[in-house]
Amino acid sequence: MIDNAEDLKNKAMDNKPALKRKYINIPIGDVEYGFKVSGIGAKAIRLEKYVKYDEIIEAVEEGNDEGLEALIKKFIEDYEPEDEDEEE
Repeated sequence: MIDNAEDLKNKAMDNKPALKRKYINIPIGDVEYGFKVSGIGAKAIRLEKYVKYDEIIEAVEEGNDEGLEALIKKFIEDYEPEDEDEEE
């Protein structure tokens, strides 16, 4: 079992071509979502998933209040643009 970041990175980098063709399933709420491994780098692994707006609404309407779709919907709804005057 790998127990440090350096060994984990080395294994990922050694297997980069094969890993980039894989998907990883991650449970969020009651649903398991498939994420594509879209990048293997020296510092991080990038996961990717496209979620369509109609899928977001349909999932929430069906009662999926703890899944990825609900999290994305809340993220968009709660976003407040920063006031540019405050940044100066």
